[in-house]
This record gives sequence, structure tokens and C-alpha cells, in this order.
Amino acid sequence: MKYDDASWHHGGDFPAGQPQEHGGTHIALFMRWCFVRGWAGDFHVEEEPEAVAHVISGELSATEFLFRYCDGKFTEEDLNDAGNAIAQHYYGSRGLYLHDYADHFGNLMYVAPESAHDFEEFSAMLDARVKSGVLIKAEA
Repeated sequence: MKYDDASWHHGGDFPAGQPQEHGGTHIALFMRWCFVRGWAGDFHVEEEPEAVAHVISGELSATEFLFRYCDGKFTEEDLNDAGNAIAQHYYGSRGLYLHDYADHFGNLMYVAPESAHDFEEFSAMLDARVKSGVLIKAEA
């Protein structure tokens, strides 16, 4: 399952003059949050353990990791079972992630790099959503 793809975002109404990587910033931030919680997929843990560790520590931007090791795509292979359990509901097609991101960081969407985001604030937003137990939109 593919959760997201940076190429889906840097077309259409993507702000002129912005690097394509900004279309993946929101994806990369979520991926880093998952990695920090120990939810990196087996493939990455086995094939790029140092890169995963550097994303967790902040030495390597998750955006760079996303484009270098994942071709700008965020799939179920990027996470382990625990991470996918969260991502399928919160990030997936019925999820609230993009809505939450826009509410908290909408002024940065597509126009700012990962480094312009406060990762502690970002993590607190996601942690609060998970703790609340409200991960999916109510059916209309």
C-alpha cells in the first residue's frame, strides 16, 4: 500500500519556484516521527541502519531519506507492523494526518523545508492524536 507520494503534491497548485522536495516534507516528518518511535520497516533497518539512526537523531533530514531511499514514496514497507497500524488509520485515505498538519503547519506547506518545522511541536501534535484514540474521520 502506498500512503503518499511527493510527486502527487508538486504538480497542480504547487507554489511556483519551490523545490519538489517541499512536496515531500509533510511525508518525511511523519516518517521521522515513526522512526523515532521504533517503527522503521525491516527493509530500512536491515539495509540502511545508519541512515535510519541519522534520521532519528536529526543528523539526516527525513526529507533527504525519503528521496534518497524511498524515491519520494511512503509505503507500508517503510514501517513495521506497529507503525503501519497507526499509518493505515491516521495517514491513510480516511485519515486525519494531512488535516492536522494543515491546521498546525499550513503556512509551511509546500513552501518550507523540514528544518523550518518544529519537530517537537510536530511530534506533540501526533502523540496527542494517537493518545486521544481518534485516528480516523467519523463516517458522514
